[in-house]
Amino acid sequence: FRTTPAAEDAIVDALRSAKHNCYATTVGILPARRAIADYLNRDLSYKLTPDDVYLTIGCNQAIEVVTAVLSRPGANIFLPRPGYPHYEAWCAYNHLEMRHYDLLHEKGWEADVDAVGTLADENTAAMVIINPGNPCWNVCSYEHLNKVAETARKLGILVIADEAYDNLTFGSTPN
Repeated sequence: FRTTPAAEDAIVDALRSAKHNCYATTVGILPARRAIADYLNRDLSYKLTPDDVYLTIGCNQAIEVVTAVLSRPGANIFLPRPGYPHYEAWCAYNHLEMRHYDLLHEKGWEADVDAVGTLADENTAAMVIINPGNPCWNVCSYEHLNKVAETARKLGILVIADEAYDNLTFGSTPN
């Protein structure tokens, strides 16, 4: 795919301005964080500020950061099986116990949310859901995502919504 001319022009303008001849702030530059907060606020009942947004250098660094933040003695996290292997690597590195829940092939690779409840204990920190799925490329329905959210709410755990491929089209299923 060819990069849009608007992006190319923005890069050239930034280089020529000499305003960015240094390391960027580690949480992301303010205009980028503001734009992301504004974008996310379109669908939220509450409002995010740029200070609520933390930018990483890609998904892999985001996985590194979130597993480090959740890591504490005895903590565990739910990971999908099959799933993206970087979660397992960083959980192991951060001594975060992994508990796998199955994706059900017969149900279009939906998460087995009924089994998730049996895996939880007082040390459960979060559940990862990847949508669209990697490596299965399933797209969760709105109803299924609501069921995941409700299950997490009942268990009192976070949902790590890995949506790296958001806004791609997979047939007639919106994601």
